[in-house]
Amino acid sequence: MCLFCDPATASRLTYRAAGKTVAQRLEGPADVILRGGPIVTMDELQPDAEALSIRDGLVQFVGSLDGAMAHKARSTRVIDLGGRTVIPGMVLDNLSKDPLELLDWQDVDLREPVGDLKGHLATTLTPPLFSEPIFVRLSQGKDPHCQSRDILMMVEDLYGPRPIAIETEGVGRGLANRAMYALAGATADAGERCSGAMDLAAVLRPFAMRKHHTVSSHTRMLANSVANARNGGFTTVIDRAIGAHGGRVEIEAVAALLGGRRQVRINAVAHRRLREEWDGRLPAATRAELLSVDTALIEAGQASDEVAKEAQLLDRAGWRLALVANDPGELENIVKTCTALKPRPPHRRHRLEIRFPIDPSVARLVQDLEPDFCIESPAAASPAETHSSLLACDIAQQVFAVTRGAARRFGLEDVAGSISTARNADFTLLERAASGTGAFQPSETWIDGIPV
Repeated sequence: MCLFCDPATASRLTYRAAGKTVAQRLEGPADVILRGGPIVTMDELQPDAEALSIRDGLVQFVGSLDGAMAHKARSTRVIDLGGRTVIPGMVLDNLSKDPLELLDWQDVDLREPVGDLKGHLATTLTPPLFSEPIFVRLSQGKDPHCQSRDILMMVEDLYGPRPIAIETEGVGRGLANRAMYALAGATADAGERCSGAMDLAAVLRPFAMRKHHTVSSHTRMLANSVANARNGGFTTVIDRAIGAHGGRVEIEAVAALLGGRRQVRINAVAHRRLREEWDGRLPAATRAELLSVDTALIEAGQASDEVAKEAQLLDRAGWRLALVANDPGELENIVKTCTALKPRPPHRRHRLEIRFPIDPSVARLVQDLEPDFCIESPAAASPAETHSSLLACDIAQQVFAVTRGAARRFGLEDVAGSISTARNADFTLLERAASGTGAFQPSETWIDGIPV
């Protein structure tokens, strides 16, 4: 049975790689050989290639066609690209999600008149277990057939006086009952059974940030990230939300659920609460999970000596660091902390995120850090690099930005950004758009040498 027909391909590859070094995994005949299209490696030592071979999820060889075919055996699958272009798997910076999206919202569609409204609500809404709150997103169109306050009271009558919030038309406004106000730590009007129309998002967001979210909500959140990444041709997602809102149990459960599903590689950023649950130690990772949590976010809002101490401890524990400065004062503290850290290998560098516009005088603070740190800021962006194979298409800068450039910015050059021997076989395949404009569009993504 071939590599792509075996339903247990993911688990079989993981088993074959268990306990082996990278050199041992590269020994033997290739699983797959790609040929018949331009291969843009984003590797300065070998920018172009005619073909590449893959073994055990790693790039075994990249270069000439003869060199790749030398690894061919009877079991090797040779794939003709048909002129499609292979580039390194693209990296998506997935911005932090609104914690409100992690609440268990249920949609109720009332755009058409409903005869028995209470019966409709009883069949549409699924009450959470025990006394968990109910979050309803209501769609009524321009001419509502009933008042949101009446709907809230019907839900209370159906499921008891548990916390209930109703959002209207997804604009962040709505109403909540007194139990929801109490749960969110807000104040409701005395004597009122429920609030009037209000800024519901402002009331619920602090609660959503404190809430210990469930495995299902994290799985749903990651499913959205995976779908967006796959639709755009990305193979790696930098996710800044899961480590902010999840605990150790939730993260490890989601990792198990994702195990073996080669759809996208997720690199999550761990906030303080999650790191404390791991006792500050880097979590063990397996190749099957494709979900790694190895970057520690450090906000510079605390005292400078506390920032420096935390950074030193996490650095010694093996974490990559993402140090965040929101204003010039915080940046000055962060620069002192960075200077005290020992240099890392180029492909495992720490990251400095500057979240405010900076002028040349501030830029001088960080210019000495650039050889050892990834600097992410409007003024310190890496210059775009071009590639001869893509110049005619005018997409060289865009390709660099989402491959090698993104890997540099996030300190992930050991797992993404280029195609070279012993790297993960993560690729994005580009083809000409059918419109005839000459533009390229993603046609396929590969993770660990398997098309997804």
